[in-house]
Amino acid sequence: MAWTIWTTVAVTVSLASALTAPTLVSQPIFDLDDLGRVGLAGNFDGISLYEYTGQTQSAPFTNGSQSLLTQLPNGLFSSLGLADEAINAMCVYELSDGTQRGVVVGGNFTSLGGIEAKGIALYNPDDDSITTLGDFQGRVSALLCDKGTSRVYVGGMFSMNQSENAAAWEDGEWKNLPFEGFTGPVNTVTRSNNNTILFGGNFDGLRNFSAPTIRDAQTLNIVSAEITAEQTSDLAGFNDPAAITCTNGTETQWLVRDGQRGSWTAAFRFEFFPTKLRLINSDFEDRSTETFRLTAFPLGGIMNLTYTDSTGNEQHCAETCPLAAIDEAQDFEFIDVVGMKSFRIDILSHRGAGGGLSSVQLFQDNIFTFAIPELNEPSCTAADVPRSASIASGAWFETEMSAVGSSNYLSVDVDASTIPSTSVVFEPHIEQSGRYQILIFTPGCVQDGSCATRGRTSATGTVTSNGNTVNLQFAQTNDFDKYDVAYEGDVDVASGSFRPRITLAPTPNQPADTVRIVAQRVQFKLISENKQGETPSGTSTGSSGLNGIYEYDPQATGTTDPADSRINAAGLRLNDNASIATIVVKGDFTYVGGNLTTGDFQHFFIIDKNNDALPSVPEGGLDDAVNIMHASGDLIYVGGAFSGTRDDTIKGVTGIGAYDTAQNSWVALGAGVNGVVSDIVPISLNLTSGVEECIAISGDFSAVRPDTDAANAVEVEGFAVWIPSTKQWLEATDGVISLSGILSAVVTADNIPIYAGSMASNTMVSSGAVYLLDSDVSRNTLAPSALEMVTTRDTASRKRDVSPQNVTGVVTGLFYVDNGKNLTILGGNFEAQGQNDTTIRNLAIIDGNNNDAVDGATDEFASGSTILAMQVLDKLLFVGGSLEGTTNGTIGGIAIWDLDQMALAATQPQPLNGDNVTVLDITRRPDTNDIYVAGEFATAGSLDCANLCIYQNDAQRWVDASPEVPGRINTMRWVDQDHLLVAGDMNLNGTAMYLALYDTQLGIYKAVDADASNIPGPVTSIAVDSDTSDTLFIAGTATNGTSPYLMKLKNKKFVALQAQFEEDATIHNIQVLNLQSRSTHDDNDFLQGEHILLITGDLKVSGFGNASAVTYDGKDWKPFMLTSKSNGDPGTITTFFSQIEPVFSKRKSRLARGYVILISLAIALALVFLLVVGGVIASRIRRAREGYVPMPTMSGAEKSAQMQGRLPPQDFLQDVGAGRGRGPPMI
Repeated sequence: MAWTIWTTVAVTVSLASALTAPTLVSQPIFDLDDLGRVGLAGNFDGISLYEYTGQTQSAPFTNGSQSLLTQLPNGLFSSLGLADEAINAMCVYELSDGTQRGVVVGGNFTSLGGIEAKGIALYNPDDDSITTLGDFQGRVSALLCDKGTSRVYVGGMFSMNQSENAAAWEDGEWKNLPFEGFTGPVNTVTRSNNNTILFGGNFDGLRNFSAPTIRDAQTLNIVSAEITAEQTSDLAGFNDPAAITCTNGTETQWLVRDGQRGSWTAAFRFEFFPTKLRLINSDFEDRSTETFRLTAFPLGGIMNLTYTDSTGNEQHCAETCPLAAIDEAQDFEFIDVVGMKSFRIDILSHRGAGGGLSSVQLFQDNIFTFAIPELNEPSCTAADVPRSASIASGAWFETEMSAVGSSNYLSVDVDASTIPSTSVVFEPHIEQSGRYQILIFTPGCVQDGSCATRGRTSATGTVTSNGNTVNLQFAQTNDFDKYDVAYEGDVDVASGSFRPRITLAPTPNQPADTVRIVAQRVQFKLISENKQGETPSGTSTGSSGLNGIYEYDPQATGTTDPADSRINAAGLRLNDNASIATIVVKGDFTYVGGNLTTGDFQHFFIIDKNNDALPSVPEGGLDDAVNIMHASGDLIYVGGAFSGTRDDTIKGVTGIGAYDTAQNSWVALGAGVNGVVSDIVPISLNLTSGVEECIAISGDFSAVRPDTDAANAVEVEGFAVWIPSTKQWLEATDGVISLSGILSAVVTADNIPIYAGSMASNTMVSSGAVYLLDSDVSRNTLAPSALEMVTTRDTASRKRDVSPQNVTGVVTGLFYVDNGKNLTILGGNFEAQGQNDTTIRNLAIIDGNNNDAVDGATDEFASGSTILAMQVLDKLLFVGGSLEGTTNGTIGGIAIWDLDQMALAATQPQPLNGDNVTVLDITRRPDTNDIYVAGEFATAGSLDCANLCIYQNDAQRWVDASPEVPGRINTMRWVDQDHLLVAGDMNLNGTAMYLALYDTQLGIYKAVDADASNIPGPVTSIAVDSDTSDTLFIAGTATNGTSPYLMKLKNKKFVALQAQFEEDATIHNIQVLNLQSRSTHDDNDFLQGEHILLITGDLKVSGFGNASAVTYDGKDWKPFMLTSKSNGDPGTITTFFSQIEPVFSKRKSRLARGYVILISLAIALALVFLLVVGGVIASRIRRAREGYVPMPTMSGAEKSAQMQGRLPPQDFLQDVGAGRGRGPPMI
């Protein structure tokens, strides 16, 4: 279907990504034949192979940002364009003739796809362009693309031309609706079953029914403006143009040079919308201004004004406005209210010797309070009215607004020590008690280049004398200027000791150690009449008799009487100030949900098209507010803050439920969730049973309940999926797709769903570990482990440290398949679910002989312990790390676990001692029972044994490896039985050394036989690609602590690989693997054609983003695995482990098994043939000597009968040319 774009004043920009078929990514295929079982472990809850372009490991945004999303063939989500704030609604804009214009996107964003688009934009799926829709600013909550009227109806909280909170887009421009919008925000817009348009929200009237306003409520601070003048008089005492900015009389005057025309200009540090100009003429020695004009900038236009003449009649003026020769204030009202940042008064003619002025004052309707104190109302404001003011605490500094900004603002850089003392208190000028919206304005981060460091703020305060409070938290990462609605409700005027106040301050928890906070201005916007019924001068009030819902007939001319609508009348039956959140129309019935009550039902009611009486609602409705509804078949899915039905006889309708329209009853979805649901979006997922149409919910909840038994609840992070066909939660099933984040809307364009939200997704749910499988197909595959992690220790607040003890989740793993056992052993820093409802801590053992039951350590190790290394010797498992405990003696750094008893061994090694004792690696010396332990420690028991110590298991004692103190050893690898390659952050003989060779015979450390001087920092991982020690890979972190590196030892020199990782990436492990085919790459300086390097860690790949595993073929870097945690944050793969250590022999031709059999068979046949021929010849010679006489031979039939048991050759050759794959691992 063709999509067309029309020309507007908007900006159109194409996005980088396209809504086109994704490309399948070619990945290397590992040859795992000789490795036995293979695993990968780390800190993750979901994992995917990188299969398609557009697939990422991005985390859901925590600052409220969302994206346009599409689904890849593997069901994962890919971003089409990023918005800097929430996307609330979408619809496909189709005209009455069937022409489709694009997808309209609405929300609270200020940019979409990297371009400025405040609240609404148009997305074209054909070319992935974004078009802004005119000069719109505000929050869009609801959209209706109405084909019948070729219009887009927009609802939310905004001002557009002369309309408030509702408007229409048609023919490339904004159209005011005849009723000019509503007195409060609009939450939902839909077409009714009467061919009309329904608006729902929190309003009590139409704007054209005289909504309340306070005229000229605020005095603009001209004192803080930059004042300049032309042709100023030379008379002393009359030559200061700034002297008349805050006066109410003629005590000070500014005069123009006698006989000349002059001008007076004020340039402000903020944008303003003046409604009234007040002037007092000069009178010094009969000098006074006779006529003037006012020009606004940057508009550059002469303003049209009205005034009252001496006879009491209203007059108009523009190019020439008269000023009477009196010493009293004269007011001029602005006909057009426009934004300006400066204005100029031109003195056109004068009386007497010259002209001049004694006072200039400006007023506006809008009630603003600025963070910069001197921008608030001046001291000359009437003494009996509390003027606007602000109080800034902290190290704030003023930042100038951009050319398109609305005002200068305060900025401050804060950290944990300065957050408590940093704030701005806003005290508004309130003339009338009433219902207000409080808007917090935040300048965009693009203009001051602070997007990377912006933080989060809170707006709190008390706004009524009886204690109504404001409490809002929001991120300040918006690209362009925006405002957030902090509060809507009653606000009182100041009285006694009470005064409304709003405090803006940084929140305690910030996304970085140091963040930038900004404070600009707060607006108090009157939306409803005076509470006490008093109407101050200059204020008009009125109501059109609405209560949260309004039916609009687009065919009617003018504004119809709201009382004529059955739907409007239904709203009046609700409680005062009812808030409608969502409306669904199905057949003759309209279903309405929100925060509302009557005597008969709560929060949910039904309107019958054909009957004034409201139908009954089963169970009396729900016990708390409804936020969202979605219709599917006979069911209407309902989400909100409710914990049950009002009558509480149906269990499980908690946070989410469904109303069955056919049965007129409530239906539970499992037993609901344990919190609030804010969004419901239909979603298609490719599950094991095939493509399923599901229901995705998002909100503030942490668990879904498959049934009413609380013990069966499944932990989630505010997102879950209901599968209607199985009537079960996706999260309660095993090994299926992993999803987290938020989905807020979906539309279908060209049969392709386009979603709005912020998602992290993976093709497999597996917690902490997975198995990597050989494959007969085009790629290796994954299988989940039975581990189910519960928690990992949070290290997010720590400064970056890539030392192994600071990782979380599963850190190390191994397989044990001896002595009739089939175990997968995992160690690290985690808690996991064990058998019989036990909690496994730090050491998990999965028994493949017992249905993958999970056993392991429970409370044997002290809280905070971490296992970093493991090694098996017979039936004893040596575990090391940052370990403490008192079971079976004191544990320090290392412990022994008995795999027969599944408990700590009765005899434990003497504890290691020193500062921050940590075992980082454990290895067994070949052909011995000696265990080599390396890390950071000083002694073993009372034995001096620094950094490398030998535990002789037969004698159960420690032996010092060397009298030297090498420094921290991170990893070890045997070169041969007598030489151990050690790597870490060492210092030998006063020289920093990151690699060394330990001689077991001499008990000394030696320098490696290579130039290691260019290794930039401590080595943390080693990988070999041959069975000799003259070629290997190393990885680590540069001494500056921020840059990871990879190097290859070749020809006795270490050569750096040009790794495409960002500075804050972390490499945890490297491993060279064999490939099934050499066709993926040729031999090069780093790798042979049959080898590939696998890098795992917390990897940030330049030009791609987060990845947990990356492959390198000596030339190209390619993301291989992507992971995420349960909350959607990127995960980490810490280690690769296999049952058999990879072996790299000298290159030789590797043939398929069938060909090997053929060759072997041919050789065997040849040998048999030679033996037979030799035997026959020898036999003939012998028999000839003995006088041999031939016997009669068998008949042909007898021969045939003797050969019926022959094995067909194809049984030997059936796998020639077949794939060399393996089945699933034994787990």
